[in-house]
Amino acid sequence: MSKKTDCLREAPPQMLPLGALAAGFGMMLAGGNALAQQATVPMPPAPSASAPAEATLPEVKVKASAEESAKEALQATKTTIGKGRQEIRDIPQSVTVMTEKLLDDVKLDTLRQALHYTAGITFAATENGTDQDIRMRGFPVATTGDLLIDGMKDPSQYDRDSFNYDRIEVMRGAASMLFGRGSTGGVINQVTKKPVLADLNEVVTTIGSGENLRFTGDFNKRLGEDSAIRLNAMVQSADNHGAQIDKQGIAPTITWGAGSRDEITLGAFYLNVNNVPMANLRYLSGSVATGIPAKNFYGTDSDYLLGEARYASGIWTHRFGDGNGELRTQFRTGNYRRATWGTTAGYCGAALTATGTCPAGTPAVTSATFSRNTALTRSGLSPRKDDIDGTYLQSDYSNRFAWFGMRHDVLAGIDASRESADRFTAYGTVGTNYNKGGTNVSTPDDGRVTAALPTYRKGSDYAGRALGAYVQDLVSLTEHWKLLGGLRYDKVEATMHSLAYANAATPTVPSAVTESRLKYPGLWSRRFGLLFQPTAFQSYHVSYGTSFNTSADTYQYTTQQTASVGAEKSRNIEVGAKLDWLDGQLSTRAALFRTEKYNERTTDSDFAGSFPVLSGKRHSQGLELDVVGRVTPALEIYMSYSYIQEAKIDKVGTAVNLTTDDVGLSPKHTGAAWASYQLLPQLRIAAGARAASTNRPLQGGTAAASLTASTPRYVVYDTMAEYTINEDIYAQINVNNLTNKVYGDQLYPGFYTPGEARNVKLTLGMRF
Repeated sequence: MSKKTDCLREAPPQMLPLGALAAGFGMMLAGGNALAQQATVPMPPAPSASAPAEATLPEVKVKASAEESAKEALQATKTTIGKGRQEIRDIPQSVTVMTEKLLDDVKLDTLRQALHYTAGITFAATENGTDQDIRMRGFPVATTGDLLIDGMKDPSQYDRDSFNYDRIEVMRGAASMLFGRGSTGGVINQVTKKPVLADLNEVVTTIGSGENLRFTGDFNKRLGEDSAIRLNAMVQSADNHGAQIDKQGIAPTITWGAGSRDEITLGAFYLNVNNVPMANLRYLSGSVATGIPAKNFYGTDSDYLLGEARYASGIWTHRFGDGNGELRTQFRTGNYRRATWGTTAGYCGAALTATGTCPAGTPAVTSATFSRNTALTRSGLSPRKDDIDGTYLQSDYSNRFAWFGMRHDVLAGIDASRESADRFTAYGTVGTNYNKGGTNVSTPDDGRVTAALPTYRKGSDYAGRALGAYVQDLVSLTEHWKLLGGLRYDKVEATMHSLAYANAATPTVPSAVTESRLKYPGLWSRRFGLLFQPTAFQSYHVSYGTSFNTSADTYQYTTQQTASVGAEKSRNIEVGAKLDWLDGQLSTRAALFRTEKYNERTTDSDFAGSFPVLSGKRHSQGLELDVVGRVTPALEIYMSYSYIQEAKIDKVGTAVNLTTDDVGLSPKHTGAAWASYQLLPQLRIAAGARAASTNRPLQGGTAAASLTASTPRYVVYDTMAEYTINEDIYAQINVNNLTNKVYGDQLYPGFYTPGEARNVKLTLGMRF
């Protein structure tokens, strides 16, 4: 297909009573996982709170062990998401880690696919869908603060691939004290692969349904006593029944001084995407059109998703002589370009007209009148093109002190960013020949027409900068009690221009340019937590944290945003427990949470012109559970479950208690499970499931009449079998969406994007 690429340029308790958790995971299917290598001994449990500080050891072996753990085990006991490397048990918030082993076992090639395997996350469909269209605990994962790379912001719009991931870390609840703006529902940290002091290489080739061909290479070379270089690369192409994939990526990284007093890592990243996005579908009788196979594509030859992401990064880690102190400074600067135009297909109860429209007066198609011969209309989404630059710098200092007879683990830092974005809109006659007579449900991808391609002109631009400083102290009050306190200050400024044109059809000089300035001179965020750790295998916590969101957090004003409206504010309260079992080989996590946005922007009708004000309020509350680790030497499991008891809008302007139903994109039940069993010395089998209860798009919740669409509950099953030919070569087969379940994955008030159809993937991997 021809696409236009010129748009861009702990003494443990006994066996865990898993039956007590069965109700929470009843909707899940336990499945399997493990890596092509032989099973390794799980990481030892964390030391008790009273344990002395670890002696400084040579770093070579430690680093290699840490690297391999992510690839050989589902369980993780440490994380970098809280800035610096921490024990998960010392973080008074819910943390889920998806290791490289899980990503490889299930064949999760993109960030979006991977996030289906952590509970409490849903996806919105938009006119220009991106990885930022994510909801966590019912709140948006904002583009400005909730996506991270190696603990530093990654807000730009591009389609993220997993080829360079070591693991994905998800921390739920308010986190502005650590990361600044955003972070109401939580943050997602993409941890990238770093060089290790060993010669390790792996090449993986996957072929699959839809003419899918994917190649990844991971090459690591030790250069000297304390230096190494690593290169990760990816190439993928697929016809995918019409929704095509064509992308390439490369990420070289080099490290000097590994484990020494001064360690430096420099890296680069490039990803090119030239895809055809999956077409959206209108709701049928307010629900998913289950009669349409999930693989069917009803787009046009004009659909495209083009993108480039390129950045350079560096990390300097200075370790102080006391063996406890560390200063970690990192930067990243890059450019991100994206242009997209897609299709939504609708239904018509009669033959289309010569121009491809549904005849006037034709009754609406319902689930009762729908058939494989139902005619389809096509409409184009709003084309959009973005060109974003971002430069980020942060420096984090951590150290351990004995003050006033107590141990203090201190973390402090500063961060700064400069961002600019040009947003383009289409002009002229766009999509006037979108429809083709004769297209119906039974004829997908049927010699599609080529609609008039959009041409672009700048609609707005944005230039902003932010500065933040924070300090946090984890105080060991007694042998078993710890108190966490943190405070952060942020300053955010930005200038925006909106461009207007006298001529709607030509790229003329703007007839008017409207400038607005955003200025938030003092934004404070807080974080408090109390931890009780009676043994090295038990940690109980209660925490409170705040967050904020500024206007134009997508580099342009959206609904109810203006320069004169202050920042939204949120808070999160959580009570939870992290328990390890079976000598630390199995970890469990449970948390009760309540997240509240109490200062939400709304348009208040009591003000002239329905002026935007900070008078809204909404909340979500519920329960989360995780179980991950090794139950027996042969059986390894991963489970993640979320129950949102309610997610409601409490107030809009002067009107209160508007909702009688939960708001959209917050299904009561979501979860995923994966289980891996070493059946024979050379054969490992695995299976899993991911599921959600009834869901609705964002529209709805303010009145019963507006609840116009919903998608039914679903369970999708995934399976895997891996055969180790020898210590260096393995073969793996995956069948994802085993039953070919049709379900709504991404939801929008007027349409939905179906989930991926059943696909089979055969993988051959070789290590050398």
